[in-house]
Amino acid sequence: MVLVRILILETGCKSKILSRGFTLIEVLVVILIIGITTTLITLNFSSLNSIEKQSNTIDKRFSYLTEESIITGKVIGWYATNSSHYAAYLSNNNPKDDSEYFLETSWTDNSSIKKIFKYADGTNVELGNDKSNKPILIFYPSGENSGGTLELHYSDFIQKITIKNNANIQNEITTY
Repeated sequence: MVLVRILILETGCKSKILSRGFTLIEVLVVILIIGITTTLITLNFSSLNSIEKQSNTIDKRFSYLTEESIITGKVIGWYATNSSHYAAYLSNNNPKDDSEYFLETSWTDNSSIKKIFKYADGTNVELGNDKSNKPILIFYPSGENSGGTLELHYSDFIQKITIKNNANIQNEITTY
C-alpha cells in the first residue's frame, strides 16, 4: 500500500513541486515589457546616430572642399538652400550656370527645418529655397575659409556647426 501511494504522488498533478512556476500570461507580459524597452532604446540610439551622421557628412564636406581648394589652387564657393547644398569653383566671382556646380547634395534631414548661417561679422542669413549668386562660404587655396556658423533648428534642439577660418570645425548640440 505504501509503494502504490508513492507512485501516485510522483505521477499525479496535485504535487506542490509541479505546481510551482510562471503562468503563460506572466511570461507574455515580461516578454512584452522587454520588447517595448528594447524598441525605445533602439529608437533613441538611431536618432542620435542620424544626428551624428548628418554632422559628420557636413564636416567631411567642408574638409573635402578645403583640400580640393588647396590641391587645385582654385577658390571654391559653398552654396546652400533650404533643400540642398553644393559647391562651385569661383572664377571671376561666380559660376555662370548650373553646370559649373559640383557636389550637389540634398540635406539628409527634413527640408522644413530652419537653417541659418551666421557670418563672423554677425550677419545672419536664413537659407531659402532659391539658389543664390553669392557663396555662403569661400575656401581659399591657402587652406583658409571665410568662416561662420551653420545653425540647424530642429523641433527640440539646435545643432551649431562652427567653421573656423583655419578649417577647424566644431559641432555643438544645444537643447531648448
